[in-house]
Amino acid sequence: MAGKRTAIVTGASQGIGAAVVQAFLDRGYNVVATSRGISKANFAPSPHLALVDGDIGQAATADNVAQTAIGKFGSINHVVNNAGIFAVKSFTDYSIDEFRRFGSTNLEGFIFITQLAVKQMLSQGTGGSVTSITTSFVEQLHAVSRSNTRRTTSVLTRWRPAKSTLLSTRTVRRSF
Repeated sequence: MAGKRTAIVTGASQGIGAAVVQAFLDRGYNVVATSRGISKANFAPSPHLALVDGDIGQAATADNVAQTAIGKFGSINHVVNNAGIFAVKSFTDYSIDEFRRFGSTNLEGFIFITQLAVKQMLSQGTGGSVTSITTSFVEQLHAVSRSNTRRTTSVLTRWRPAKSTLLSTRTVRRSF
Protein backbone atom coordinates (compact mmCIF):
# COMPACT_ATOMS: atom_id res chain seq x y z
CA MET A 1 0.00 0.00 0.00
CA ALA A 2 2.98 2.25 -0.52
CA GLY A 3 2.16 5.70 -1.80
CA LYS A 4 -1.30 5.81 -0.26
CA ARG A 5 -1.75 8.47 2.39
CA THR A 6 -3.11 7.62 5.83
CA ALA A 7 -5.50 9.63 7.99
CA ILE A 8 -6.34 9.14 11.65
CA VAL A 9 -9.80 10.29 12.74
CA THR A 10 -10.78 10.46 16.42
CA GLY A 11 -14.40 10.56 17.57
CA ALA A 12 -15.18 8.67 14.38
CA SER A 13 -18.18 6.49 15.25
CA GLN A 14 -20.95 8.94 14.35
CA GLY A 15 -21.82 12.39 13.05
CA ILE A 16 -19.01 14.57 11.74
CA GLY A 17 -16.33 12.01 12.60
CA ALA A 18 -18.04 9.22 10.64
CA ALA A 19 -18.55 11.59 7.69
CA VAL A 20 -14.86 12.54 7.74
CA VAL A 21 -13.86 8.86 7.74
CA GLN A 22 -16.09 8.18 4.75
CA ALA A 23 -14.83 11.27 2.90
CA PHE A 24 -11.20 10.12 3.28
CA LEU A 25 -12.10 6.58 2.14
CA ASP A 26 -14.01 7.97 -0.86
CA ARG A 27 -10.88 9.89 -1.85
CA GLY A 28 -8.67 6.80 -1.73
CA TYR A 29 -6.99 7.26 1.66
CA ASN A 30 -6.19 4.63 4.25
CA VAL A 31 -8.01 5.50 7.48
CA VAL A 32 -7.57 4.55 11.12
CA ALA A 33 -10.82 5.44 12.87
CA THR A 34 -11.15 5.48 16.65
CA SER A 35 -13.76 6.03 19.33
CA ARG A 36 -14.94 4.22 22.44
CA GLY A 37 -17.33 2.09 20.36
CA ILE A 38 -16.01 2.33 16.81
CA SER A 39 -16.37 -1.41 16.15
CA LYS A 40 -20.15 -0.98 16.57
CA ALA A 41 -20.30 1.80 13.95
CA ASN A 42 -21.79 1.01 10.57
CA PHE A 43 -18.70 1.18 8.37
CA ALA A 44 -18.50 -1.17 5.41
CA PRO A 45 -15.51 -3.51 5.69
CA SER A 46 -12.54 -2.22 3.70
CA PRO A 47 -8.85 -3.13 3.45
CA HIS A 48 -8.23 0.62 3.69
CA LEU A 49 -9.99 1.02 7.05
CA ALA A 50 -8.76 0.03 10.51
CA LEU A 51 -11.02 0.45 13.55
CA VAL A 52 -9.52 0.95 17.01
CA ASP A 53 -11.86 0.91 20.02
CA GLY A 54 -10.72 2.94 23.00
CA ASP A 55 -10.76 6.17 24.96
CA ILE A 56 -8.46 8.64 23.18
CA GLY A 57 -7.96 10.35 26.56
CA GLN A 58 -5.82 7.35 27.51
CA ALA A 59 -2.22 7.34 26.25
CA ALA A 60 -2.39 3.59 25.51
CA THR A 61 -5.28 4.12 23.09
CA ALA A 62 -3.44 6.88 21.23
CA ASP A 63 -0.36 4.65 21.01
CA ASN A 64 -2.49 1.77 19.69
CA VAL A 65 -4.03 4.06 17.05
CA ALA A 66 -0.62 5.37 15.89
CA GLN A 67 0.92 1.88 15.85
CA THR A 68 -2.05 0.57 13.86
CA ALA A 69 -1.58 3.31 11.25
CA ILE A 70 2.15 2.65 10.95
CA GLY A 71 1.89 -1.15 11.15
CA LYS A 72 -1.01 -1.63 8.75
CA PHE A 73 -0.56 1.28 6.35
CA GLY A 74 3.07 2.40 6.82
CA SER A 75 2.49 6.10 7.50
CA ILE A 76 0.55 8.87 9.19
CA ASN A 77 -0.17 11.86 6.97
CA HIS A 78 -3.24 13.49 8.49
CA VAL A 79 -4.91 13.64 11.89
CA VAL A 80 -8.45 14.87 12.44
CA ASN A 81 -9.07 15.46 16.14
CA ASN A 82 -12.84 15.23 16.32
CA ALA A 83 -13.27 13.47 19.68
CA GLY A 84 -14.80 15.74 22.26
CA ILE A 85 -17.34 15.76 25.04
CA PHE A 86 -19.44 18.50 26.53
CA ALA A 87 -22.56 18.92 28.60
CA VAL A 88 -25.07 21.70 28.18
CA LYS A 89 -25.66 23.11 31.62
CA SER A 90 -24.66 25.96 33.83
CA PHE A 91 -21.01 26.25 34.81
CA THR A 92 -21.99 26.01 38.49
CA ASP A 93 -23.64 22.62 37.89
CA TYR A 94 -20.53 20.81 36.63
CA SER A 95 -19.08 18.12 38.88
CA ILE A 96 -15.36 17.54 39.26
CA ASP A 97 -15.77 14.17 37.51
CA GLU A 98 -17.33 15.89 34.49
CA PHE A 99 -14.48 18.39 34.40
CA ARG A 100 -11.96 15.51 34.52
CA ARG A 101 -13.71 13.75 31.61
CA PHE A 102 -13.60 17.00 29.61
CA GLY A 103 -9.89 17.37 30.30
CA SER A 104 -9.13 13.75 29.50
CA THR A 105 -10.90 13.62 26.15
CA ASN A 106 -10.71 17.22 24.97
CA LEU A 107 -7.15 18.02 26.05
CA GLU A 108 -5.18 14.89 26.81
CA GLY A 109 -6.68 13.00 23.87
CA PHE A 110 -5.68 15.83 21.54
CA ILE A 111 -2.15 15.93 22.96
CA PHE A 112 -1.56 12.15 23.02
CA ILE A 113 -2.54 11.45 19.40
CA THR A 114 -1.18 14.70 17.96
CA GLN A 115 2.28 14.25 19.51
CA LEU A 116 2.58 10.71 18.17
CA ALA A 117 1.31 11.69 14.73
CA VAL A 118 3.55 14.75 14.38
CA LYS A 119 6.61 12.74 15.43
CA GLN A 120 5.77 10.18 12.75
CA MET A 121 5.10 12.84 10.11
CA LEU A 122 8.44 14.47 10.82
CA SER A 123 10.31 11.15 10.68
CA GLN A 124 8.68 10.44 7.29
CA GLY A 125 9.87 13.80 5.97
CA THR A 126 6.74 14.20 3.84
CA GLY A 127 4.78 16.68 5.94
CA GLY A 128 1.17 16.30 6.94
CA SER A 129 -1.71 18.03 8.60
CA VAL A 130 -3.49 18.23 11.95
CA THR A 131 -7.10 19.38 11.97
CA SER A 132 -9.04 19.93 15.18
CA ILE A 133 -12.82 20.13 15.19
CA THR A 134 -14.15 21.81 18.32
CA THR A 135 -17.39 23.24 19.59
CA SER A 136 -18.06 26.92 20.15
CA PHE A 137 -19.76 26.74 23.54
CA VAL A 138 -17.92 29.76 24.90
CA GLU A 139 -20.22 30.06 27.88
CA GLN A 140 -19.58 26.48 28.92
CA LEU A 141 -16.73 24.90 30.84
CA HIS A 142 -15.70 23.27 27.56
CA ALA A 143 -14.34 26.68 26.56
CA VAL A 144 -11.42 26.04 28.94
CA SER A 145 -10.26 23.03 26.96
CA ARG A 146 -11.05 24.72 23.63
CA SER A 147 -8.85 27.64 24.65
CA ASN A 148 -5.98 25.31 25.52
CA THR A 149 -6.40 23.44 22.23
CA ARG A 150 -6.32 26.77 20.38
CA ARG A 151 -3.12 27.74 22.22
CA THR A 152 -1.49 24.39 21.38
CA THR A 153 -2.54 24.74 17.73
CA SER A 154 -1.02 28.23 17.71
CA VAL A 155 2.29 26.85 19.02
CA LEU A 156 2.28 24.07 16.39
CA THR A 157 1.56 26.62 13.66
CA ARG A 158 4.49 28.85 14.65
CA TRP A 159 6.87 25.95 15.21
CA ARG A 160 9.15 25.16 12.28
CA PRO A 161 11.04 21.87 12.12
CA ALA A 162 14.76 21.79 11.28
CA LYS A 163 14.01 19.98 8.00
CA SER A 164 11.94 21.70 5.36
CA THR A 165 8.80 19.70 6.14
CA LEU A 166 5.36 21.18 5.65
CA LEU A 167 3.14 20.61 8.65
CA SER A 168 -0.17 22.42 8.66
CA THR A 169 -2.71 22.81 11.45
CA ARG A 170 -6.32 23.95 11.39
CA THR A 171 -9.07 24.37 13.92
CA VAL A 172 -12.67 24.07 12.78
CA ARG A 173 -15.44 25.08 15.16
CA ARG A 174 -18.81 23.38 15.21
CA SER A 175 -21.72 25.63 16.12
CA PHE A 176 -24.67 24.16 17.95
